[in-house]
Amino acid sequence: MKFRILPIVAIVFIAAAMVIQFVISSTLEKEHVREVVEYKMQLAQKDFLYELYDFHHSAEQMKHFILNRPNDPQALLQETQLILNRYPDIANMFVKFAPGVYRGNEYNYFPRTYRFNGQTITTAQGAQGLDYYHRDWYVGALTCDSNGYWTAPYRGASTGTIIASHSLKVEDEQGQLIAVVGNDFSIEWIKDILEDIKPFDGATCLVYSTNGSVIAATDNISVEDEIRHKEDPLHWLVYSQTVMPIDMQLEISVPTSIIWKSIKWRSIITFCVLIIGIIVLVLLFRQYVKNQKAYLQVENAHQLVRNELQIAKKIQTGILSHDFIDDDQLALHAMLVPMQSVGGDLYDFYRDGDYVTFIIGDVSGKGMPAAMFMAAAVTLFRAAVKHHSATNAIMEEMNATLAANNPSLMFVTAFIGRLHLPTGQLTYCNAGHLPPVLVKDGQCRLFELKQVNTLLGIDGTYHFSEQSTTIDHGEQIIVYTDGVSEALNTQNQPLGFDLLLERLQACPQPVDDQAVYDIVCRFSAGAEQADDIAIMNITRK
Repeated sequence: MKFRILPIVAIVFIAAAMVIQFVISSTLEKEHVREVVEYKMQLAQKDFLYELYDFHHSAEQMKHFILNRPNDPQALLQETQLILNRYPDIANMFVKFAPGVYRGNEYNYFPRTYRFNGQTITTAQGAQGLDYYHRDWYVGALTCDSNGYWTAPYRGASTGTIIASHSLKVEDEQGQLIAVVGNDFSIEWIKDILEDIKPFDGATCLVYSTNGSVIAATDNISVEDEIRHKEDPLHWLVYSQTVMPIDMQLEISVPTSIIWKSIKWRSIITFCVLIIGIIVLVLLFRQYVKNQKAYLQVENAHQLVRNELQIAKKIQTGILSHDFIDDDQLALHAMLVPMQSVGGDLYDFYRDGDYVTFIIGDVSGKGMPAAMFMAAAVTLFRAAVKHHSATNAIMEEMNATLAANNPSLMFVTAFIGRLHLPTGQLTYCNAGHLPPVLVKDGQCRLFELKQVNTLLGIDGTYHFSEQSTTIDHGEQIIVYTDGVSEALNTQNQPLGFDLLLERLQACPQPVDDQAVYDIVCRFSAGAEQADDIAIMNITRK
């Protein structure tokens, strides 16, 4: 009797296993489809934003032109032509001046350049009797900030194609309205984006406006077809997302047959697994052993990488100078706090009799490549400072070598100073670096960098220029990298120069580098370090 029950139990077990497998597989496949579709939607949103940036940039260009040449009608028309030629997706570039700006015209002054039947047409006349001041793009721009106003897509009256408008208000320094500038742009490019993001064969992608009209689609599909997709969850999975800043809706419909097809094959495999259970268990056990070996190999490799990074950190720390100066004439101290195990910030100094030459810099990028480039920059500084007394000559020698051996196009911002201790004369050369802080009579202010040179490693033939000033007894120079001034708090707000100077002002004088670092730590408490930090302070006693 028991032997007769065994087949029934086996059948029930297999049926239960198949049901569980079906539910799990269905859930996993739906999640996979959702992740793929969401990823494709993110790509589409990014492509939309790239395209829309051109439209906003063109409006900004026209706004800047009007503010600089407000009374040059001919040049204004030429500028609309230039912008239209520069941006092929723009169908119409226009300017609508505010009431009273051009009082002498008998018509609405509405300079624009637009495309029609393959031609580019420029005109300064709006249609007589047409009140542009109540159009959606005009009114909307007046209520919006510097990001401008985006209209909903609509069918253009002259071209018959689907277009949208972007407009931006132009105000003078007193806040008085001068004009509204903007552009109309065709959104035919949406079809190309939809074809690129189509996630599966048989899926459909479309974009429609809030009024329900289809703007573009991968197939000949209507709103009614898409509604049927939504009402038929057995055969279609529908995902939607709003495309900003234009008020459009992106929808991707995926046939469920894609999921059922995968589940069918999984069910067959599961059934076979249940039939030959012992064999599968052995294979799984062998695979488990292999996976454990592979895991151990990966873990060992990760540990080796961690060990190598620790060694690299020690090497990088050893490269920097640590024999800081503190005597009757000068106090010089510095610190480096990399964001990762190693970083690209650097500092160094060299004393030669009554002169002390120092450098602080920031290499582009992060991690090991930046650390290697940083080591090269420090080595070049130490070589150049021994046979050059001028800071710009040191810069030029470093720059020539870095630019000649720079296939990755990395660069360094740097500040080099040379202080004559008896007289306090400071000559310095700045290569795109942040201005130092001068602490004088208890007050903190930024250096006035009248000459800022190019970055190191870009142009090996560049000729650097230097400046000079005088540092009195008791005055202090604080140089640093952007890890200080651009430190972020938990609200993603930067420290900035004004707040940095304010908090330095409250520190005991002279300010040491640890005090500067404490300012950064207190400001960004709770937030991760966003960049490498290097700080050096020099005090003439």
